Order: sequence, then structure tokens, then C-alpha cells
Amino acid sequence: MLYDKETVYSTTGTMTGNAAIFVDDAGENCIVVTPGANSEITPQYVRETMQALKANPPMIVIVQLEVSLDSALEALKQGKALGAMTIFNPAPAPSCKLDDAFYQYSDIVIPNQTELKELTNYDFKGEDTKESRARHLLDKGIGEAVIVTLGARGAMVVPKGEVKPQIVSAPKNLPCNDLPVVDTVGAGDSFCGSLSAYLTTGLTLTQAAQYACGVASMSVRKNGAQTSYPSYDELPDQLKLKDKILR
Repeated sequence: MLYDKETVYSTTGTMTGNAAIFVDDAGENCIVVTPGANSEITPQYVRETMQALKANPPMIVIVQLEVSLDSALEALKQGKALGAMTIFNPAPAPSCKLDDAFYQYSDIVIPNQTELKELTNYDFKGEDTKESRARHLLDKGIGEAVIVTLGARGAMVVPKGEVKPQIVSAPKNLPCNDLPVVDTVGAGDSFCGSLSAYLTTGLTLTQAAQYACGVASMSVRKNGAQTSYPSYDELPDQLKLKDKILR
């Protein structure tokens, strides 16, 4: 968001937040988070920091929920004030119903399957499908689309309006496909970050989501979170846009 959670420390001496991650033999994970300095980031800090930025389109602001709800919402508001595209990844999913303002200040919302259900359980009525739940969120004021990440099956892009959703997956014949899945930690972050990078090159949302699935697919073949993310030079040709800049 506005900081690197591995290096930020509170002025009161609070240590950085930590996460204990347990990974089973199938590569699935369970994460126990101990908030630290990131929990002390205030809406005022977010506001002052972002107001000092100069808009340089194409700008994208990504917000997650590893800070307080008030600070996360302020980041979305300031992003819209800057004229940026705002992307909201509601992870970890909150234990309470989110204020609709989170959706009204978001152009794109990216939950995984579990988060989608948790976000909509409070007031959802209707056919229990991922598309229906995604459209329930869209009706709350999201600007462009909901993208539901589906793990090994890719992602479902549900645009606003009457356009049908699309299931996208990683480009075929990626070299990593011959490797086993060892660790899914950080796959969602990998998807969100690479989606944003691809969108800045002018790709459509569906195209960017397909490429982002490819980057996330690479990340789950390595252990760790940030250590599993490929650099631009490590991307296979199928994920490079030779006439664009992704560095």
C-alpha cells in the first residue's frame, strides 16, 4: 500500500507485523498474523502521505486489509482524489460487514473464493453462485469489475453491467507447468501486483488477468511469499509484452 511491511517501524518502537505461515503437503497454507507497526498506521498518516504524491497516470493504488479499516478506506478515497485506478483486495477478510464506501471508492475488487463468501454472507440473497455473489458486490458501487481468484482454475472476471463473466487462466505451455505446486503463500498478492503492472501497459482487464494468472502460477512453484515472485527477466516469453514496459 504505502509502505513495505517488512521495514516499517512505529515511532513508539512497535516492531513490524509478523505472520506465521503453515503449509501442508499440497502447498495450501494457513496464516496466523500478529499485527505490529502496520496496525498503527492512521488515516491521517495515509492522507498526508498520499496528498504529497503527484499524480502521474497511469497510477494504480492497491489496498489490502493488513492495516486498520479506517486507514484502508482512506487510501481508497485518496486514490480516487488523485485520479488513480483503485484496486481493493479484501485480504485478510474482515470479521465484520464492510462499509459500502469500500466498494464505492474501488474500481476493481479482488477477493478469493473464501473472501467473496465472507464479504457477502451478511446481506446476500439469491442463487448461491460466485457470479451472483460478485454481482451483489458490484451493486454496492464498484466502478468496473470484481475478479474472483479461483486457485488452480485461474480467475473469474465479472464486469459491471450486462457483460458475461469470463474465466481466465494462465497462458498455455508455461515452463513452470512441469513443476509441482509447493507453496501457495502470496499467490493472491502476486496476482494483484502483476495485474496492476499489466494494466498500466494498456492491456484490457481480461488480458491482464490472464497474464497475472501466469505470474501467480509461477509463484506457487517456489517456497515463500516475496521470494517466490519472479522478476521481469525471469518471466518466460509467454508473460512478456515485448513492446511494453513492465519493469
